[in-house]
Amino acid sequence: MNTEDLIARYVADVVVLLPRRQRHDVALELRALLSEEALDADDVPELLRRFGHPAEVAARYGTPAALIDPADTRRFLTLAAGGTVIIQFGAFLGELIEPVRDFRAASDAAWPVVFAWLGLLFAGFAAAAWLRRRRPARWRPRPLPTDRVSRPARILTVALAVLGTAILLDPPAALRLVTGGRAAPAAYDALAYDGAFVRYRGPIVLALLVLAIATQAVLAVLGRWRSGLWTVDLVHSLVLCAVMTWVIGAGPVFATGPADETAKSFGALIILVTLIDVAVRIRRRSVAQALNTGA
Repeated sequence: MNTEDLIARYVADVVVLLPRRQRHDVALELRALLSEEALDADDVPELLRRFGHPAEVAARYGTPAALIDPADTRRFLTLAAGGTVIIQFGAFLGELIEPVRDFRAASDAAWPVVFAWLGLLFAGFAAAAWLRRRRPARWRPRPLPTDRVSRPARILTVALAVLGTAILLDPPAALRLVTGGRAAPAAYDALAYDGAFVRYRGPIVLALLVLAIATQAVLAVLGRWRSGLWTVDLVHSLVLCAVMTWVIGAGPVFATGPADETAKSFGALIILVTLIDVAVRIRRRSVAQALNTGA
């Protein structure tokens, strides 16, 4: 293969990667440049290797349009991996609720949902990148992450948590209080806890709920996150997720099937939401620490 043919093939591999409107001009410029340098070169293939891969050369003539902007790559991978884990874990929790626990089948059934999530995620990031190029967004300053919290919001959280815990302590009694004792007897029976749950798992769940209320109460008093308190709350959230997973899989929570399945479904939802919240809190704290604002 002679020098002219080698350069022509190299130029063709470059211009095929460029937009149509650039190809002719780039081909002329690149062929002339390489032909001139080849006059003084003893080894033309080595010259072309040093000049760069055709894809690298094509990138020098303009920024290629990316389906996902490089700045979004880390976020895309985080959401892709996190969503995959959450979906698969959700399938696992779903099988814990079912009487017949076929975890392999649940995992296999979850993969189409995972691929749908990845497809939607890719389409969303690609659309965002396209819109960003078409209509560059104007930057607007956002509040910096901070360790301060709203005291009224935390006080309300504590009040609601205390009320919810009181209801969970004795659901039939709460139903009698709300209905004035006029509900059907079967309704009270449906809200009765399973005996094994009351003896073993219930007290552990109650202790974690009380600790959560205490943590929120301390936070309401302080008005801001402290490093130790943030760590305690994070560990508590993870332990709560682990314990609730155990509670769901270890046996009935309520004595009747419909109430038990409903309670476990809500428990599985709480686990998934808590895990997402943990991930968001860790990310926010990482940003805050990088900015030295404390969170």
